[in-house]
Amino acid sequence: MLLRFFILINCFISVVLSAQTMAEQKDYRNTLLMGITYGRQQSIGVLNERFGGSNTVGLNTSYKFGKNWQVSFQLNTLFGSVVKENGMFDSISKNGTDLLDVNGNFAEIRLYQRGYMWHFDFGKVIPLSPLNKNSGLLMTAGLGFMEHKIKFFYQRDVLPQLENGYFKGYDRLTNGFMWRGFVGYQRIDNEQMLNFIAGLEWMHGLTQSRRSFDFDTRKADLRQRNDLLIGLKIGVMIAIQGRKAGAKKGQEERYFD
Repeated sequence: MLLRFFILINCFISVVLSAQTMAEQKDYRNTLLMGITYGRQQSIGVLNERFGGSNTVGLNTSYKFGKNWQVSFQLNTLFGSVVKENGMFDSISKNGTDLLDVNGNFAEIRLYQRGYMWHFDFGKVIPLSPLNKNSGLLMTAGLGFMEHKIKFFYQRDVLPQLENGYFKGYDRLTNGFMWRGFVGYQRIDNEQMLNFIAGLEWMHGLTQSRRSFDFDTRKADLRQRNDLLIGLKIGVMIAIQGRKAGAKKGQEERYFD
């Protein structure tokens, strides 16, 4: 999957760079970027023991300075449908999976991954073509916060084992600080037709359980966790370009695309 993705991105970048030969050359410009992103990640290590692949959808705001240094802030929701945690209901069910509701029927319980993360990043855009100095290879690193838990979906008011906050004894709420890295391609179109970002990201959360007691294990989880995610990130952006690098205020009329 990763190989096919990078082949596709390489072909797309080649087409973009070829098209830029027909565009007017631009100087370095201060640029405000606002966009929406989607990511697909694979969990690694201890996180992979709890969850499978996950997704993120987020909002991103970045500012690229005239010499292509860039700062950004991003807020993402985190969600997935593969939960690997086993045996959570062993103490309150016969076979560890089926729970009886108040009507004496087996309750249908679906488990999902839910969470969020936010991070501040700092990096640089390295131009790949003199015809567009504001686009190119983007490399960033940053710090932020990560949280994830197991979300239970079931018919309400018929399952007292999980009602009135009892689900908190099973949901494995975990959070902590994280660091993040990203390497990819960022395009700021000279003609403002298509601005996008695509690349590889990895996240390392230094997390810990935030529940004081897990009902199934009958103890608190005091482990310091290393939650790792690696995946692909794509996004589209609106760019508001300011004056070119080195120009003083008033020397150049500011324009917005």
